[in-house]
Amino acid sequence: MKLILLSSALILGITGCAGIDGFRQGDVLVETPWARATAGRTATGVVYVRLRNLGAAPERLISIATPVAAEAAVHETTREQGMMSMRRVNSVELPADGVVLLKPGGLHIMLMRLRAPLEEGETFPMTLTFKRAGPVTIQVEVRDLGAISPHAHE
Repeated sequence: MKLILLSSALILGITGCAGIDGFRQGDVLVETPWARATAGRTATGVVYVRLRNLGAAPERLISIATPVAAEAAVHETTREQGMMSMRRVNSVELPADGVVLLKPGGLHIMLMRLRAPLEEGETFPMTLTFKRAGPVTIQVEVRDLGAISPHAHE
């Protein structure tokens, strides 16, 4: 029994710890990860999440990986001269004791070359790697195609 508990503690220490407040690794707390379901055979998906830095030093999200897509990266949607555009962001800065919200119409995680459609009600793993805290593996909940938030009532 002690060996099982020790193994579980080591695994959680490596991949992050899930709790009712989200997924935590070091000073980073990843909250309410969710994705929209995809329609048909679309090759892209999108993930939203709240990143909270509980530490006194700045942090940086430096990479993302998930088995559901060949590539995952942060993108930013902007409006310039009345036109919406999207550009890739190489890293996301988390200020000390601060929050960064990846949400519709702003920063978000793009999933490129999906291996299968994202279906409502499913979950999938995603690993976010931070410069100081290291990797944290989260579970992303797939919401309906028209969802605008992680909560069913919004």
